[in-house]
Amino acid sequence: MKNIACKTTYCPLVLVAFYLNFLPDDLKYMIPRSTLYDWKHKNTESLFGYHWCYQQQMLFHTLQQVAANKKLIKINRVLIRVIAVQRFIKKYNGQIQNKLFNAAAVVVCNIEKIKDVLGSNLALKILSLSYQQYYQLRNKTRCVKSALNLFLLKHPAQLLSKEVHGIKTYCEDNRFLHWPLSSVYFQMIRDKAARLHQSIFYKYVSLLNLKRKQAAHRRKNHHIGIRSAALLQLLHADVTVFKPLDHIKAYIFIVQDNFSRAILDYAISLECKAQIMMELIRNVHHRYLKPASIPGCQFMTDDGNENYGEVTDFVASSANPALQHIIAQKDIEYSNSMVEAAHKNLKYRFLYHKTIPDYKSLCEYLPQAVEDYNNRPHAVLSGLTPLEVLNGRTVSATLLSTEMNEAQQARLTANKAQQCCGYSF
Repeated sequence: MKNIACKTTYCPLVLVAFYLNFLPDDLKYMIPRSTLYDWKHKNTESLFGYHWCYQQQMLFHTLQQVAANKKLIKINRVLIRVIAVQRFIKKYNGQIQNKLFNAAAVVVCNIEKIKDVLGSNLALKILSLSYQQYYQLRNKTRCVKSALNLFLLKHPAQLLSKEVHGIKTYCEDNRFLHWPLSSVYFQMIRDKAARLHQSIFYKYVSLLNLKRKQAAHRRKNHHIGIRSAALLQLLHADVTVFKPLDHIKAYIFIVQDNFSRAILDYAISLECKAQIMMELIRNVHHRYLKPASIPGCQFMTDDGNENYGEVTDFVASSANPALQHIIAQKDIEYSNSMVEAAHKNLKYRFLYHKTIPDYKSLCEYLPQAVEDYNNRPHAVLSGLTPLEVLNGRTVSATLLSTEMNEAQQARLTANKAQQCCGYSF
């Protein structure tokens, strides 16, 4: 017996596409020529419903024109979406106004898609919505995956959820509560918790309302002070007063390097004596200046009594390297602002946030404050700590920029792949 081939049954929509003349060529190629000939020469007048089809010729002609133009297809899909949005707003107006069941998100999401094709003005005009009504709808909706309340697919450059979580974690960490935001930012960069620019970090901190704990103080505007070009070329020394809760005066002495901002040595005493300052300078000279084998070093202080006497005698006898004692705003026009700023940081970023009842407690907290200062990333040092700069470390701006660009591309890819806010018709 001969095998009889099964007769192919065609979907009615294929016939419709054939008669409307927009059947794809690849599909048409798979249909036998005899079948196509039969369809083409079929006497359609004898078919049921022919007269109705004849009356709809204008409609079919319009469909042919739309099907032949991709832009027209896109516009028609948008118009269908417009009709759906209008019906949705009319039916669920109460839920939209009361922020129920994500109804507002449905409207906003579809308006965003309409705006991409028709533009903002035309889209809102067709929907009979004013800009004020549209922005009220925007305020009633929220993308649950976005910290900026922006749809991820529409704004794929925003930070990932894990990056936003990282910013919140670092800003709320007890170790960094008293740090300036610039230091917190660079700590994140160092820990590779995120790769983002500093301005973006500040923006998200503001949006997330991550307020810093700041002790009250009066801000003064100062000119840029003296700056050295290398390590251990210029040292600063100063003394400040700190009062614990028992109101006893305690004097904090520190010696600081100008280039690295590192506190090289410190002391605390109930007396403000030149001998204490001399001992600090001698320790720094022995521990840092001699091993560095530098030709000479300038030593800046203010005009206080604690900077004369024993201090003057030691500076005069110093060698390998020799010290040059200069008085701020007397021998030079600059003030001793750098070491004064270090004192302020020790107080306002650490000591004032602690309960320090007496001198003994202050002696325990001051080493912690100095360690925190020396190991905290500083914006002026490009995110390095003073001790790292003191040890000769530098920042590779090229590598950091490359990592930022790679993180941005990864962010775009991840956000575009999100199934975000799928409230669509």
